[in-house]
Amino acid sequence: MDEAPRTALRRPSRLPWVLLTVLFAAAGAAAVLLLRRGAGEPAAGTPAAPSEAAANAPVEPSPASAAPAEQPVDAAGAEPLLRGVSGNALFRRWLGEAELIRRCVLVLDDVAEGVSPRVPLGSLGPTSPFSVERRGGGFVIAPESYARYDAVTEAIDSLDARALASAYRRLHGVLESAYRALGYPGGSLDRVAARALHRIENAPVAEADVGVEGQDGVWTFADARLERLRSVEKHLLRMGPRNTLRVQAKARELREALQLPAQLASGTR
Repeated sequence: MDEAPRTALRRPSRLPWVLLTVLFAAAGAAAVLLLRRGAGEPAAGTPAAPSEAAANAPVEPSPASAAPAEQPVDAAGAEPLLRGVSGNALFRRWLGEAELIRRCVLVLDDVAEGVSPRVPLGSLGPTSPFSVERRGGGFVIAPESYARYDAVTEAIDSLDARALASAYRRLHGVLESAYRALGYPGGSLDRVAARALHRIENAPVAEADVGVEGQDGVWTFADARLERLRSVEKHLLRMGPRNTLRVQAKARELREALQLPAQLASGTR
């Protein structure tokens, strides 16, 4: 579980920032995917031969084709562009950190794999320690420990899905290049974004107190099934059910608004 009590702390959890970055990058990847999608889109350089039914069918504009053309933005323009996504102070502070594009793709890749991306997120995290309380003959995560994530959950909930889609439609080129520079020359940003969002949406949510057990200040989940989860799912559990549900709702809102195909989440890279 990788958390410690008040008297023996380990590094704080970074998941809220993971989720924030994932939502940004997934929105952009999905928006560009919308622009590329079409009925039976052919490979580059191979013109498609429309069927007779398709040739005679009335043309109905899709949301993607109806969207106005937007000029791409380079990495230097990422922060000013994303300031239109939310006025939340915590979000604005996060935007000001260095190497925004690289951090986005590093976190996105880690979350898709279920890995906690502590290195690219630096020192961000809750300022108060993880805490437990005694319940019956054991221990459970304390309510105040869940409350450590209230502020970042508010920041995630404040994000405007339409503004995200517009911003990342313009940033997709630099995001894709940065993702492939990680060592995936043929990798798909759209696919890794779908996998990351899918992981967030489908993470378990605690319906009762979450039991923990510890020794020498290192806590693990008392339920072996929870302890076997990947670190991203564990961090969501440590955010508490109320915060987890709000974060999952925002991920779902983005996926549905951007029509990110479910089948992308089942692939790799």
